[in-house]
Amino acid sequence: MSQVPSVFHAGERAVQTHADVSGEWLKQAESFVRPEMPQQHRDFFENLPMLFMGLLDQTGRPWCVPAFGPPGFLASPTANTLAVKRAPVLSNELGLDRSPGASIGMVGIDLTNRRRNRVNGRIQHSTTDAMTIVVDQSFGNCPQYIQTRSLPLTRGKLPAATRQRADISDPKVRRIIESADTFFIASRAAGALDGGSAGIDASHRGGRPGFLGINDDGALSFPDFSGNRFFNTLGNIESDGRVSLFVPDFKTGEAIILTGQGTIDWSSDRVRLFEGAERIVDVVPEEMWYATEAVPANATVSEQWPGLNTTGIWNEAYLAALKTGGYRRFQIDSKLRESDTITSFYLTPADGGPIEPHAAGQFLPIKLQHKGQQIQRSYTISQGPNGKDYRLSIKREDDGLASSLLHDRFDNGDVIEVGTPAGDFVLDEGTQPVVMLSGGVGITPMMAMLDAQITAFQDGAPERTVYFIHATQNSASQVFRDELQAMARRYDWLHLFTAYSAPRQEDKLGDTHDIESRLNMDALVRFLPFGGYQFYLCGPESFMRSLYSGLRGIGVDRSHIHYEFFGAGELDQPEKAIPTARLPERANIIFSRSGVGAEWVNDSGTLLETAEAAGLTPSYNCRSGKCGTCATRLISGNVHYPRQPMITPAKGEVLTCCAVPSEDQIVIDL
Repeated sequence: MSQVPSVFHAGERAVQTHADVSGEWLKQAESFVRPEMPQQHRDFFENLPMLFMGLLDQTGRPWCVPAFGPPGFLASPTANTLAVKRAPVLSNELGLDRSPGASIGMVGIDLTNRRRNRVNGRIQHSTTDAMTIVVDQSFGNCPQYIQTRSLPLTRGKLPAATRQRADISDPKVRRIIESADTFFIASRAAGALDGGSAGIDASHRGGRPGFLGINDDGALSFPDFSGNRFFNTLGNIESDGRVSLFVPDFKTGEAIILTGQGTIDWSSDRVRLFEGAERIVDVVPEEMWYATEAVPANATVSEQWPGLNTTGIWNEAYLAALKTGGYRRFQIDSKLRESDTITSFYLTPADGGPIEPHAAGQFLPIKLQHKGQQIQRSYTISQGPNGKDYRLSIKREDDGLASSLLHDRFDNGDVIEVGTPAGDFVLDEGTQPVVMLSGGVGITPMMAMLDAQITAFQDGAPERTVYFIHATQNSASQVFRDELQAMARRYDWLHLFTAYSAPRQEDKLGDTHDIESRLNMDALVRFLPFGGYQFYLCGPESFMRSLYSGLRGIGVDRSHIHYEFFGAGELDQPEKAIPTARLPERANIIFSRSGVGAEWVNDSGTLLETAEAAGLTPSYNCRSGKCGTCATRLISGNVHYPRQPMITPAKGEVLTCCAVPSEDQIVIDL
């Protein structure tokens, strides 16, 4: 490492060594860091409306602050100078050192196109409203983790930023930090800052909202994702530790500005829980300010960085830590009989921790323990997300072991193991009127979607017409009647329609129900006014097939029909076929945990069927790739899905209910 050029100081080289960055790559990096700005960097800065800086206060602590103005407020008279024609935000109030010779780090970022470039240097001279910087280092950064935004033009006199003391318990502080998808960080090297590699650095960090977390002790934590391997920020933390965060709210112009002490956590256990993280950085705040007019307000997100779907957030990491084998202990908080066959179970975390969010319409995998036997099932969550519990409304099936146990044996306080909510039968985000068609217990995802729609309306979303149409036998089998009627009385955009196929003597047409027949297209056409709709179907197979074919028969496009269908097969042939794969004539299947082997041939069916034929009893539910209950670790080999599963298995897992081997031998964890 002694031959590495001095563009990296000792702290940066230490982190590079810890991260196994090759010496060959570091030699190549010498050409990336220049002692002056190339022309394209000079042009880039001169067209920016905003710049983020790292400056020191009188005690040597770094602070990260922006300066902004109309394009042209930055100028580059020469390749090694950059003039800033605006004072940094709150620089006087924070007592920042802008005297000649003072070190400064800068990151320019164009949020409209994800370009960003960095400059480190020293202040040549400054006035109240301007300063000129001599460049020591100039280098570009890749566009990773940047959310594109449309920024309002900054013209004329800018409103002055204001500040007030804050701490981590302040609700507005937590709101800004926990919802941030972007922040900026300033750091410094240890000792005297003599320019070159030993100076101040300003950098950008981005992720999904929630990637910047607040710990119980008041410290902040964020993941360090894969980057350019320069490790300027982490090298400064390794060298000195003093850092500053600027966390903006681009919608309101507010920001949280803090300075404190940073440390790097290389713990594999902690990093493993946070998807995409290679390290974790912890920051203990020492001084914190809440600022207004700190950045231009009303900036809207145009597009998130496409790779964010492979990164995590702290809530997910916290929840992952509470699970064992992907499941977590919940207890039955209350149990409510909804009809003669359906009972609702309200489940809350037994550990008292937060609840994992779900999308309305998703299902919940559960595990029950009975007489030494483990029983796995999946049931739809029958209410929208509320942050405190899940409601499962479960029909007792005559030959259903799990449903019978839940109805007869499980009571308040009993423990159920709960997995991660899953499924893609969720309400679209459009504004077109919605028709929810349910039969029997198929009402459960519709209740969740309606509940979420009401919550969205209460939060300010525009009203969206909903036709809630339910078919059941009679009032004894009908669920959620009072709940639905209360909703309809409150919201005039909700229209209820109920069909009884076998009404009881006490049921009254026009009161308890609207028609006395099975729900069919004739009734549907009479009830629905002419117009375009998004249709959602869930219920028994015959119910859905009849309505699906009827809707297609009157010209409803298949893209406007959404359904939850448990069981093998589809209501219609998929438009996109999966490419045909060349499968082996025979394959050796090894079930490693059981120590059992089996031979697979073309007529053996899926891996699940092969396992069952070998005497094993693996977990499953839908047998069609829609619930994930059968997901099993794939130890070696590759598989093929003759029909595309509805959900995508996690990396390193296989859905045994719909997969077949595509190699001569595979090993799975069964």
